[in-house]
Amino acid sequence: MIKAVLLDLDETLIHNPANRFVEAYIKHLIDFMVHHRPDLAVPQLTKAILNATRQTITNCEPTTTNRDVFYGYFTAAMGLPADDMTPLMQEFMETAYPDLRPLTAPIPIAVELVEWLLQHQVAVAVATNPLFHRSAIEQRIQWAGLDPTKFWFVTTLDNVHYTKPHSQYYEEILTRLGFEPDEALMIGDDWNNDMVPAWQAGLNTFWINPQNPAPNHLQPDGIGSLEDLYTLITQDEWLMTLQPRPVQVAQIEPRFQGNISALLGMVSEIPDHYWHQRPDPNEWSPLEIIVHLRDSERTTQRSRLQTIAHEDNPFLTSPPTPPDPGTQHLIGLDGMAVALEFAAERAATIMWLGSLSEKDWMRPARHSIFGPTTLLEMAAFTARHDRLHINQLCQTVGKCE
Repeated sequence: MIKAVLLDLDETLIHNPANRFVEAYIKHLIDFMVHHRPDLAVPQLTKAILNATRQTITNCEPTTTNRDVFYGYFTAAMGLPADDMTPLMQEFMETAYPDLRPLTAPIPIAVELVEWLLQHQVAVAVATNPLFHRSAIEQRIQWAGLDPTKFWFVTTLDNVHYTKPHSQYYEEILTRLGFEPDEALMIGDDWNNDMVPAWQAGLNTFWINPQNPAPNHLQPDGIGSLEDLYTLITQDEWLMTLQPRPVQVAQIEPRFQGNISALLGMVSEIPDHYWHQRPDPNEWSPLEIIVHLRDSERTTQRSRLQTIAHEDNPFLTSPPTPPDPGTQHLIGLDGMAVALEFAAERAATIMWLGSLSEKDWMRPARHSIFGPTTLLEMAAFTARHDRLHINQLCQTVGKCE
């Protein structure tokens, strides 16, 4: 059943031809920066912006945000202190960026669609290519006639670690939302950025206003206009008919990476005084949840997969019961440091999985709870284990004060 809908922004929720808008955006940004910093040269600025954007698009390092990648390359190329960029970009977003609004036009049915989904308790996220700051994307959402605060999540340069067309981008969003790929639908107009990577991640897909037939074997679950989609969803109960697809080997690494990035994104937002709070005395604190993820990767998740790879049809017992809430001595531990330790453990798991053959992934095992299984199924379970506890973290933090 579909519980989450991801919506592209430009040419999906708002009329905004990407190439024209990006050209105007870069011109406005360069004019603004030269006005405030006459010592900067236009050719050098243009080159630095384009190269930093390319580096951001190609980055797949799960521990580095898009913002860090972009400004790391941009400030190094321009010889600018990184601290100078924040106030400069804030002023640009407030004074110059609004001039771009006439290049866009609202799509009335988009407002009706989003309102219907929210009224029917569907989690709705804006999955726009996160190459713009939060303010830039939120302003475009407002130009579309929508309220940015109503969405469960909006991807921006600041809050995610990947861009389109990487399937890790979609995995990170889903982990932040707390849903599995087979519970989600991606809606967008761009074949290579929206349809292909979302399908690869295991989401259902709807292609908006295609100008040509699907260019390869991949078939979206739906094709048509946003009006067609609105009718399918509101009158034909289409969301209830979508079927999940089997897990594929190629989905495991991006799913693992997306989970790590989502966790780090959440951890970076947790106030220091929340870490040891237990709003429910029978539940773990935020720090205990992170510690469990790290320790489980070290002692259970990777070793279980290795057992399947090295033994013939092994019998897998349930892992030891983790410590009860409040029983561990965690004073002095830093939450982000523990999360990064988990990321390092997961990186070791991913590296080991990269050595497996296609046949290895299908090696059988017997689990004390799940029954007959395979290495692939248990790897997918590891990803679900991540998401269960990251969702638990989100709920616990939401109750902290």
